Amino acid sequence: MSTLITILHIIVCLFLMLTVLLQSGKGGGMGAAFGGGNAATVFGGSGASGFLRKLTAGAGTIFMLTSMLLAFLASHNSADALEKFGEQQEKVAAEREAAKKKVLETPSTGSAGSASASGSASTMVPLTPVESTGSAATGSAATGPAAQAPASMGTPAEAPPAAAGSAKPADAKPAEKPSK
Repeated sequence: MSTLITILHIIVCLFLMLTVLLQSGKGGGMGAAFGGGNAATVFGGSGASGFLRKLTAGAGTIFMLTSMLLAFLASHNSADALEKFGEQQEKVAAEREAAKKKVLETPSTGSAGSASASGSASTMVPLTPVESTGSAATGSAATGPAAQAPASMGTPAEAPPAAAGSAKPADAKPAEKPSK
């Protein structure tokens, strides 16, 4: 149905352009190019103005009707598509919620997300930064790559290598001479 109306709309559009171009304006228009001097004898005694005016009015009316009908059909079909899309998104959201509930209700078996080295997720301790001069992991129950990351960066107890020509640290002891 929509295809038939679209084809009719295109044909009427082309016919409307042709009838408008054939009408003679003040300068004769395109009608003069197709024998404008004899237009009065071809289209009758009053010339092409009466006949082409009626054709243009009819083609314009049909063009407007097909335009409105195609716009109505397009808006009606798009609403159905939007409703279908909305229903589909509701189904996806419901499936996600069901999967989320299922994951939360099942007991954890120590997957990669657990914080303890033994694989048990029964006691999870959040990783908090520890500011001390000793080891970075002292007093912390969390182990694993996330908890060991600060230790690999270096602790405050480690001193950077001394640059050439700088003074010795105050707590450095001179090396003992080996006895013979």
